[in-house]
Amino acid sequence: MRREKREERRGYGSFSLLWLLVLCLFFTGCLGDPTRELTADGKRKIVFWHAMPGALGDTLTSLLNEYNSSQDKFHVHEEFMGRYDILEQKIIASVMAGKTPDIAQMYEGVTMLLTRDEGEESLQNLSPYIKDWDGFTDLFEVLQRNSTYGDGKVYSLPFNKSFPVLMYNKRVLSLVGWERPPKSWNELAAISALVQSKVVFDPDKRRPVLRSQSGDSRDPVGGYAFSIDPWLFEIMLLQSGGAMTNKEETKVLFDSEVSVDSLMWFVNAISKGWGYRTQGYDHQNDFGAQKVAFIITSSVSQKFMANKLNFPYGVAAVPGGEKRDVSILSGTNVCLFSGIGEERSRGAWDFIKWFNSPEITARWAMNTFYVPTRRASLKLPKMQKYMREVEGGRAGIEQLKIGDMEPRSSAWYRCRIILRSAMEKIISIVEKGGETSKIRKMVQENLSDAAKRMNRELAKYSL
Repeated sequence: MRREKREERRGYGSFSLLWLLVLCLFFTGCLGDPTRELTADGKRKIVFWHAMPGALGDTLTSLLNEYNSSQDKFHVHEEFMGRYDILEQKIIASVMAGKTPDIAQMYEGVTMLLTRDEGEESLQNLSPYIKDWDGFTDLFEVLQRNSTYGDGKVYSLPFNKSFPVLMYNKRVLSLVGWERPPKSWNELAAISALVQSKVVFDPDKRRPVLRSQSGDSRDPVGGYAFSIDPWLFEIMLLQSGGAMTNKEETKVLFDSEVSVDSLMWFVNAISKGWGYRTQGYDHQNDFGAQKVAFIITSSVSQKFMANKLNFPYGVAAVPGGEKRDVSILSGTNVCLFSGIGEERSRGAWDFIKWFNSPEITARWAMNTFYVPTRRASLKLPKMQKYMREVEGGRAGIEQLKIGDMEPRSSAWYRCRIILRSAMEKIISIVEKGGETSKIRKMVQENLSDAAKRMNRELAKYSL
């Protein structure tokens, strides 16, 4: 309960916190570059806010330096904002204070919030720029949809986009007689159960081996490990023919029978013993330590896990469903703010367009495991080699052709928190045991309660 309350205070409805933040940022002068000055060599400075940490930030900085050196008119000045939630709060605060950056990375819900009042949009409609740029029609279809709002206005372009991928221990699969990754959720469950019953970790050999006898005291290798994330549940729901909301995004549909069926997959993982729940990134750590055969995580996670993967492993697309071949896109777009003047707008657009060029989006993908934005990038020899030779190079990209997206209502941030909380409650109850005949009813009741709460949020913010 304490954690849920803490997360609630981070929602868009916490306007008292945001106003306090506005005042703090205003008086300390940390809302971007208020003087809008030129650089020492006479270039117009373009302020860019982002939340790319570590190696991802290093790659971004390298590309920004390349852009800045490639022409003599503009200089993109990056400002790292830390976590996504801090970035979002500062974006909203900057709009309230009238002191925005020029461009910023943001989720679709923030974009919806900043463009909901017609005639008072805080973001520029990019459609006038796009009509003279052939790149938009070359974006993958899901990315075009993801950037288009309302009556066809384009308020963003893709920045860092990813899909979930299945990571698997090749040695463990071989031990149980499988030489390929599971292609469906049912196969994943079946192989995970085999692993759980037949494979243990040998501390002397420092690797998984077959169980020698029923009384083998060595620790079993887990089948599947996961942390609570609505992302995968939503994918399974869509694959089973369900939907997250109605077409207008005014009502959620998580209290349906197909929603219960989808969530029961995770419930069965716990109750039948072939899967277990972890906190945070512990499922990634367990995979790196060869304690579990399978995890599903963002494609970009491989970038952070590289130094842990000292064994034969594979990366495949997320398992498929029975009724629909679909996966869900994640990540942010980049937007251009209103009221920054014609010259700064021209420079900001020049950079956004450059970042989404075939060459640059390919290099961004190859160095981060995000997916490229342009179809043309896949034709580049270097990109073809990457997809052919780098483990995990194809797993996210293959899902672009089946990509869909989460609802983009500005209330979805809150809805996601509510859904995650309901999932955590359900899994916690299952972990404690109890009468299995009542589990499905418990799942149904909790999803129904969560749906009512989410609908109240949608009623507040729906456009």
